Amino acid sequence: MSARAAEAGVPHRLLWLLLLVGVLALVGPSRGLGATSTSDAPVVRALERGDTYVAPAFYDAAVAAQVGADAAQLAKRGESVKLAAVPFVPGDDLYAYAEALRTTINYLGTLVVTTPNNDVAAAGPRSQLSIQTALSAVGASSVADPAARLLVAAEVSTPPPADSSTGLRDLIILGGLALLGGAFAIGWGLRREQRRAHERTMEARGILKVYADALGARARRLADAPGGGPESRALVEAVEAYHVAADTLVSHATTERELRDGAASLRSGFGDAERAGALVGIPLPATEPFADLCSVDPAHGPITHPGEDGPLCAACAERLKAGHELMPRRVLTGGVPVSYRDARVPYDVTSADGAPVA
Repeated sequence: MSARAAEAGVPHRLLWLLLLVGVLALVGPSRGLGATSTSDAPVVRALERGDTYVAPAFYDAAVAAQVGADAAQLAKRGESVKLAAVPFVPGDDLYAYAEALRTTINYLGTLVVTTPNNDVAAAGPRSQLSIQTALSAVGASSVADPAARLLVAAEVSTPPPADSSTGLRDLIILGGLALLGGAFAIGWGLRREQRRAHERTMEARGILKVYADALGARARRLADAPGGGPESRALVEAVEAYHVAADTLVSHATTERELRDGAASLRSGFGDAERAGALVGIPLPATEPFADLCSVDPAHGPITHPGEDGPLCAACAERLKAGHELMPRRVLTGGVPVSYRDARVPYDVTSADGAPVA
């Protein structure tokens, strides 16, 4: 220790700590393995054009819609932030990836990224140390729903510190979080409970939307079927009405009651579709809503080609023939994207009572 430092009463360890922080502030956050590659082209293009990117093969349309709504709300508040739900980033530090992506698109605001395995990171005007500390303090990676995870991370990482030219503010942040962590955690605990309820609703909406799309596909098939009489036509009209009701309720549900009503419309629709099918010679068992539909996505419509991994619609058969890999539609279950066929259905769409599945 220098004589001047000793006279000032500066502890030896604190002097070294301040020196280390200053060096880190000058060097900046490590880029590590976060360099972007050609596989990142879709996310780069999307973020250059707008404020969001949601990888369609890993997240459903409901997640994309919610991320878009959240980004719009943040922009309305004057926040400079972009949100990206990307595929897995094997071998890369996600903070380094976020920083490299931000650099690639030449963005001055905050970029928040998440992956299907619940990792979340951000890069922006604030230092990596303060962002990591904030995300850890609120438990951002424990939020199951990817849209909610991005929003929580954005809420605590977007406001840039006024004195970001040095690392001293980061030391103040660390000390403040240590002192105020208890109260901070209580407030976020309440918000996280609300988030969990939101996550459950979003997951239920995602899987029920698949069933609504399947009902719509059956309604279209019945409408095109020849030889129907007055009774079958009346049933087809009922199926179409139930589809519209179910799709509307499921797409906009915010409560358990609305989800339950949507499931009830699905049950009635599949039941009438089975009866209408019997009248025109098309077996459409209500207990097997996907039996006659494309295994990649029931919304694609009826099966036209057998496939080794499942029957396909005409469009998917052409894609397979052209050498494209086919991935089944995915939905979230417990915060994890899975094939719609493997997803747990939160409400029974075939029984009489529509009670939540135990």
